This record gives sequence, C-alpha cells and structure tokens, in this order.
Amino acid sequence: MFFQQNGAPAHNAVIVTRKLGQMFPNPWIGTYGVVPWPARSPNLTPLDFFLWGYLKTVVYADPSVNLQDLKNKIKVVCDILSEDQIKVATSTEFLR
Repeated sequence: MFFQQNGAPAHNAVIVTRKLGQMFPNPWIGTYGVVPWPARSPNLTPLDFFLWGYLKTVVYADPSVNLQDLKNKIKVVCDILSEDQIKVATSTEFLR
C-alpha cells in the first residue's frame, strides 16, 4: 500500500517530506516522494474518480449530528469497502 499526497506547496516542505518518510516507511507518492508524482498532474487516481464520490454519497445519506459523528461515518464506510470495489477502482487507469 502506498500513501499518496498531491503536489500542494505546503506538502512539499522539508519538514513534511521528512515526516512522511518516518510515518510511511514504504514508498510514498508525491512531488519529492520515492515514487514521483508531479504537482498538478492531469492523471486521475482511484481517490479522484471513485473514493471521494463514493464516500460523499454514502456518508451524507444521513445528516451527521456533529464532527465526531461525521469522522466515524467516514471510517466505517472506508472499513466496509469490499475487496472487489477496491480491485475495480485500482485496475483501470483514467486520464483527465
């Protein structure tokens, strides 16, 4: 599994990239990561074309009563993603 972050300037600060190296000993994807990912890349990731929309649809189906409730819903939905959903989302490359 990889951690991927976008190329926002704040994410490329030395202190951030060092912390990412500590937190994610496996390669992480980013502008200065072990696996390079250019800032403002036109390539879509599974997070862009699947996960964010899916989470929004499921999480906001019922109103959250507070911020903690919203965070809990997001965690639950991520935990119940099926292996098949993840395989389908990651097996195809989409370009913007």
